[in-house]
Amino acid sequence: MRVGYYISGTGHLVAILVLLFGGMFVGDRFAEPVTVSEVSVVSEEEFAALALPGGAPETQTDAPDVAAPEAEAAPEAPAEDSAPQVSTPEPVEMPDVPETPPAEVPEAIVPDAVIVDSAPPIPAPPAEQDGTSLEQDAVAAPAPRVAPIPQVAPPPEAEVAPEAVEDVAPDEEAPPEEVVEEETPAAPEAASDRIVTEAEEEQEYAPASSRRPRTRPPVPVRTAEPETPPEPVEQPVEQATETPEPADPLADAIADAVSQANNEPDAPAEQPTRSGPPLTGGEKDALRVAVGSCWNVGSLSTEALGTTVIVGVEMEQSGKPIGSSIRLVSFSGGTQSGAQQAFEAARRAIIRCGAKGFPLPVEKFAEWRDIEMTFNPEGMQFR
Repeated sequence: MRVGYYISGTGHLVAILVLLFGGMFVGDRFAEPVTVSEVSVVSEEEFAALALPGGAPETQTDAPDVAAPEAEAAPEAPAEDSAPQVSTPEPVEMPDVPETPPAEVPEAIVPDAVIVDSAPPIPAPPAEQDGTSLEQDAVAAPAPRVAPIPQVAPPPEAEVAPEAVEDVAPDEEAPPEEVVEEETPAAPEAASDRIVTEAEEEQEYAPASSRRPRTRPPVPVRTAEPETPPEPVEQPVEQATETPEPADPLADAIADAVSQANNEPDAPAEQPTRSGPPLTGGEKDALRVAVGSCWNVGSLSTEALGTTVIVGVEMEQSGKPIGSSIRLVSFSGGTQSGAQQAFEAARRAIIRCGAKGFPLPVEKFAEWRDIEMTFNPEGMQFR
């Protein structure tokens, strides 16, 4: 334990000695030389004399006397002319003017107002057709004129005019002596908001149906009649002669046509033909999308998914299908059970989506009254 004290004391003692006497051994080695210069003290006058040895030039502070110029005498102003005297005119006496009395304003006669308890009926404003509430087919139908606002085709009895003129009905309350000239109802020419190309127009150059050719009437066979003895000729009784009436060619033609129709065999009843323009591609696509949105095939079996069925349905004029008329026309690509499953799925799709009516044009009702839909996994078709 004491060894530590000894070592610590020795170290401290050496450090103190180095601090006290260490400069004696290393002071000469690091001493820098000191430069000494001689300086003398001079006064301010001596420094000024040393700085300006030649002396400053004397500056003239007094300015020489300068004689002031004599002021010239101002010219005398000419005397002002005396102002001329102005004579004041004498006042002129005005004649007395009689005062005119103010004009009396007649009071306006206001008739007594008649108060009616019941207000007159307010006529309802006529509904304006701006072309936005038209049906889809009526607007999209091809027309010879293109306009920004589509117009439906005018009725046959209306005249074509640039602006629509409403049909004026005669006023029943008007007195009989007044004659109201009725304006001829006019409607704007049919127009469409799109240009229909020739490729989109579906033209039918063949008639929808043809009548059965008429058959030739059978040639009557003449048979030999037995000879009969001649009857005694009676003497004609003299009577007043009557002039024969002229033959009517129209009546003869009608009689010939009736006799010819009676000789012809009974022809089978013709099926009702479809009249009017056919459904466009856009209308068929709209019906396909409407039915396809309700066609659920997730619950069908693999066999039913591979079966193609053709379903027939009759439609009402409002666009709603008749549920009792939905029938299975034919099927292909599967068995009877698979076809029945596919038919039930198609039947549910038609009834569910047709509850509010399909978007079909009313003027083409004869075209879509009876529709056949083809349901297959690849897509639907209509005819």
